[in-house]
Amino acid sequence: MSKTLGQRIRQTRTQRELGLREMARMVEISPTYLSRVETDEEKNPPAEETLKKIAEVLGENINELMHLAGRVPSDVDEIVREDPAMPDALRAAKAKNITGEQLKQLIEKAKARR
Repeated sequence: MSKTLGQRIRQTRTQRELGLREMARMVEISPTYLSRVETDEEKNPPAEETLKKIAEVLGENINELMHLAGRVPSDVDEIVREDPAMPDALRAAKAKNITGEQLKQLIEKAKARR
């Protein structure tokens, strides 16, 4: 079952035996804010830099946390903005039900053929 961002953070934090205040201090946010994120009470997901700190502290995948937060990483946003063909390429992949993982594999196979 898919977890929310808050559920994922809380579960990983408790598995790592980190207290709420300790983690908040490490991430440089208030314990109240972290608690609101973990309980899904916070309406605005953490900013990308905060999510990067959370991912680093918890040993989590930043891309997965960004996805759960409903955010697009700034470097990915930049790639899409720089190449006018990129949105069409992504739409075509989606229309063919090609997942991100499958797309990465296709790219690796194409590189290997060169």
